[in-house]
Amino acid sequence: MAHNHQFAGAMLEKGAASYAGLAASLMQERHASELGTPDSHKVWKSHITQRVLELSAALNVGEPELFANRATWFRKALKARKVDDELVANSLECLRDTLSERLPEAGKKAPIEYINLALSTLKNDVGSLEDSELNPGVATDRQALNYLQKVLEGNSAAAINSLLDSLQDGQSPASIYCDVLLAAQREIGRLWHIGDATVAEEHLVTSSTIRAMAIISHNCKPEKENGKTLIAASVANNAHDVGVRAIADLYQLAGWRVIYLGSDVPVLDLPVMVGYFDADLLVISATLDTQIPIVANAIQGIRERSEQEVKIMVGGYAFDQAPSMASTVGADAYTSTVTEALTTGTSLTALT
Repeated sequence: MAHNHQFAGAMLEKGAASYAGLAASLMQERHASELGTPDSHKVWKSHITQRVLELSAALNVGEPELFANRATWFRKALKARKVDDELVANSLECLRDTLSERLPEAGKKAPIEYINLALSTLKNDVGSLEDSELNPGVATDRQALNYLQKVLEGNSAAAINSLLDSLQDGQSPASIYCDVLLAAQREIGRLWHIGDATVAEEHLVTSSTIRAMAIISHNCKPEKENGKTLIAASVANNAHDVGVRAIADLYQLAGWRVIYLGSDVPVLDLPVMVGYFDADLLVISATLDTQIPIVANAIQGIRERSEQEVKIMVGGYAFDQAPSMASTVGADAYTSTVTEALTTGTSLTALT
């Protein structure tokens, strides 16, 4: 069964653009009046190509819910941008019918089942837009909102200085990182998702947050060295590294030697780095479903090529949707938050 899933996944990944083009053409035939715009085929081919790649990733790891969750996310994003969100279901139906016609019998069953599950999930989901998790009545949430407002007004320096003042007043670096900076990142991501923030504004907040982390960590005294080494990285094709960067900084302040590799780290480089630095713990972050098979390949390579034992912890939005995927890809643990990453990693490496 797993072999058939992976066979289908490989076929979809290889032919993603072709299948998407055919599905987009079918959409034009069936839903021309709803699509409207002259460049609708190009737009929907791009959208469906991403869905095909997400379907391939879900098949490769045997988790149909991953694909259903991404379809739901995509519908909410379209709804926020005043696009007819029913077109998401229409596009999946066209993709399903295209694959039913084009895929060989040996690789057809699982993709059709995954798409049908996604369609059922869309039917039962009301598609409401997420509310902010920040409550102005909570002190740290108010900090996050003030920080975000200053940055978006073009006053990043003032936003960072206010955090330094809080640090001097006794707020812990972990609280500043987790309750303020990362909370602000989640909020700007939510605003982008619902169409209330631009890509440029999201980049502005992210770049300011990275600067703030560097300044905050530089102004803190680390604990005594404990002899343990952490390697932290975002896996290949993952450009998002704010969360894993926060983990790296806080581990360093806790007395660890930290090797921070940053974003988009090639799979073959990870086993080399683990061996070279004699790592005790490796943290890998993935944001998109399509990156989960890459994480699995990276962990397999580490297990096969590393002479010493290393504990591996995974996290990021891709795993938040299906925490059980941590064991599927061969990791020792999954972490949903930066705070949890500190306690879980410490436990895994027998420091408690």
